[in-house]
Amino acid sequence: MFSNIVETKGTAKRGALLLRRVAFPLLIALLALGFVGVSTTAAHSSAPLRPATVSHQYADAAPAMSVLNGAIIVGWTGRNAAHNLNLMTYTPATKSFGPAQVLTDTTLAGAGPSLVYFNGNLYVAWLGTDHRLNIGRYNPANPTHLANKVTLREYSNNAPSLATFQSGTPTSRLYLSWRGTDGRLNIISSTDASTFNTKVTYGITVRTSPSLVNADMYLYVFWEDVSASSPIVVGRYNPANPASLSPVVTLTSTSQLPVGVSKAPVAAPDVVVAWRTASDSHIQLGVFVGGSVLSNALTTAQTTPYGPALFEPFMSWTGTDAAQSVNVSPSSL
Repeated sequence: MFSNIVETKGTAKRGALLLRRVAFPLLIALLALGFVGVSTTAAHSSAPLRPATVSHQYADAAPAMSVLNGAIIVGWTGRNAAHNLNLMTYTPATKSFGPAQVLTDTTLAGAGPSLVYFNGNLYVAWLGTDHRLNIGRYNPANPTHLANKVTLREYSNNAPSLATFQSGTPTSRLYLSWRGTDGRLNIISSTDASTFNTKVTYGITVRTSPSLVNADMYLYVFWEDVSASSPIVVGRYNPANPASLSPVVTLTSTSQLPVGVSKAPVAAPDVVVAWRTASDSHIQLGVFVGGSVLSNALTTAQTTPYGPALFEPFMSWTGTDAAQSVNVSPSSL
């Protein structure tokens, strides 16, 4: 179903202060204009809102997003008894979804897949029903079966997170992060999506699935602290010193679910973050620019039982409607 993956990677250098002061308010204003919920609950924001695209697919976990062949790709865990992994296209120009591609691989309820573009292919990471971590490549010639499947000797009770990162060498690496069964944060990487032998287990206890994002020369990992207040925490990964995440920033925003993260569409190492709190199902948005307070934070109209997913100016989420529909909204129309 999917072929000829095209990487839509920006080439901008680290940005100037003017971009940060002007582009972020504009970005968040567009986000506010573009997102709307399918819930009847009133929004916290008074900004005018535009309709989202609601699919006829239903999820039992947070969705995931990447890009393929000029279209956004959405992945999710099906609500069928086996909880098969699914993929479908979302075309921004027509605001429409393609047919669902049901994969043969299955996962657990509440454990969504992670998607990333790497070395010309679309890769999927997921939690197996035996709680082992898996990575596989989408194969257009045999779209129901993921190719080159790797099952790691690593276990978790939570979904893993994938990202690509390149620093100082011409070779990108595929990074996988997860919460170990002991609750500790782990990161491992590979140059070929086949051999993973760089595992680092940090002395950091995390509440749920971490979230990885590559943002202009930096690889960040986001997680939720295990304290009663459960703040969102951000650590920067350094390939020259992978055993130490530095700096580590504790945010004033809180969550007990995995957050959605995406590189901000400006020339700076900044990250757009989407999350929901433990007590409010409305999805919130903000921009991480290095400090403990997310910039330009706002609360959107849509609600979700899980965490949302981000990919550049698009967001996907599982709705709070009875069917738990998969939704996508663009930041501008």
